[in-house]
Amino acid sequence: QKFKRVLGKPSKNILVGIGDDTLVAIPPKNRLLWTVDCVVEKIHFDFKYCTPEEVGWKALAVNLSDIAAMGGKSLYALVSLAIPTRVSEKKLLGVYEGIKKCALWSKVDVVGGNVSKSRDDFVIDITVVGEANKPILRSGAKAGQGVAITGFPGLSAAGFYAFQKWGRAAYKKFPLSCRRHVLPEPRVEWAKTLAQLGVSSLIDVSDGLSSELHHLSQESKVGFEIDERLLPLNEEILRLSKTLDKDPLQLMLHGGEQYELLMTFPISKFSKISTAAYQNKIPFTMIGFTQGSSYKVTLRNRLNKVVNLKPRGWTHF
Repeated sequence: QKFKRVLGKPSKNILVGIGDDTLVAIPPKNRLLWTVDCVVEKIHFDFKYCTPEEVGWKALAVNLSDIAAMGGKSLYALVSLAIPTRVSEKKLLGVYEGIKKCALWSKVDVVGGNVSKSRDDFVIDITVVGEANKPILRSGAKAGQGVAITGFPGLSAAGFYAFQKWGRAAYKKFPLSCRRHVLPEPRVEWAKTLAQLGVSSLIDVSDGLSSELHHLSQESKVGFEIDERLLPLNEEILRLSKTLDKDPLQLMLHGGEQYELLMTFPISKFSKISTAAYQNKIPFTMIGFTQGSSYKVTLRNRLNKVVNLKPRGWTHF
């Protein structure tokens, strides 16, 4: 009941929301999209440097990113909590305030869920239902197409290392990268237009650019060549790399939890897509091309030498 009061009234499409055994909603007209993802304490977040509101925002945002990665629109969210007794009610309500803020930002209804006790770990598991008229798959890339990414790859990873080094004080030193790590903003609005703009394949960068390129390559059965000189380098990544003696290229290629969009498209569509990104104030950079049917992912480095690019992004096991 307290969670329900935090969230407020749902939209008119919800016939029966929180308080009954299931959601009852008016079905959308387009194809349904379903996704589920969880965030686990000490794996995806740490209350040492994350506020409860930031944890709640991120828990919902990572799911919205999956719907965006299909070129879809998120509709409803179900939140399941596994709660150890050490997590206070005040902290839980703070998490729900963050979920609410993200839901309002993305125009999504939080319509129910489940609460369970946990012996050790605090887990937030969220299911999101969405819709798309024409879902964009990972398998749509063709040889000879352009490859582009939104935002700045590696920014969230830079924020993670900043928090590890300086705790909450890192926000003053590296505000952009810290915010990107704890308050990601998936491209939920722009993603809905990408099918009409001519994007052929799409994926969100949750595990790292190198890993996501391999996912697209395997599903589309084409090779990729990325040019290091084209990768957008954010100034904060460069400063943090110098401070912590890290290679900025490694952060850009292998840093996860970005929740940006990686896409392919016919070259003829580049002007249209890049103009739309500019109009929506979204950083958009073409970083390479798809190639033949070798299924190889390569990197052309600053010395103009082509080397194999291994998938070294995040993996749970």
